[in-house]
Amino acid sequence: MKPHAAYRPGHSFLHRLHPLVKAGWLLAATIAFFVLQQSWAIAIMLAVIVAAYPLNNLRLREIPGTQIAVVTAMALGGLQLIFNRNGAVLTSLGPITITRMGAQAAVVVAGRFLSVVLLSYLFVLTTDPNDLAYGLMQVGLPYRYGFALITALRLVPIFEREAQRVYQAQVVRGAGYGVKGPRRLFALIRQFALPMLSSALGKVDSLAVSMEGRGFGRHPTRTFYRPRSFARRDSLGLVGLAAFVILVFVIRIALT
Repeated sequence: MKPHAAYRPGHSFLHRLHPLVKAGWLLAATIAFFVLQQSWAIAIMLAVIVAAYPLNNLRLREIPGTQIAVVTAMALGGLQLIFNRNGAVLTSLGPITITRMGAQAAVVVAGRFLSVVLLSYLFVLTTDPNDLAYGLMQVGLPYRYGFALITALRLVPIFEREAQRVYQAQVVRGAGYGVKGPRRLFALIRQFALPMLSSALGKVDSLAVSMEGRGFGRHPTRTFYRPRSFARRDSLGLVGLAAFVILVFVIRIALT
């Protein structure tokens, strides 16, 4: 069974950083990718994100979905190279003319897409969903919504594994997955709908009975088994975040 792009426990700097600080970095960096228009800035930020994986004991090639993201980014960049013909001509490859503006646009578009994907993966892989929900609840999020967030994040890989089991069981029993084209999609939906719906209802019913037995929602407030408090590294992360936002703002103003 293939690994899932879910939280992977560790003791690296990002693993120990407060989840709300990481969420702030994720939001600020994502906005910065679309605010900045310079190809060199996008390339530098992408290089920093790629370097962050081994620094936090993560192997990029082992994370599912990265190959698809790289291929998609290359396709988006290729479209810019082919159809963006503004600026000075750099070279010609038969009927295709590559211009300076086209090359810069290719770096920007492909870099933005790949950076957002890899940055999101980095956040998910180093952030415990429980810690994220606890952090949000400590700053005012009602714990019912926090529990809903934890449940949603926990059920995604469970339903993914369940879908793989259903698919393998149906293939062994001779289910008709050999059709091609749009008909394959409708076949998958038709054959997956009933078993996956039955499995989901069963898990939701068991969860509801368990929550009711434990008195969930009886009290307006709750305590935390493992509260997350801000440490010195979190303060440094906030200072770095503020410096990053100021730097992006200065680059945006100075180069426009």
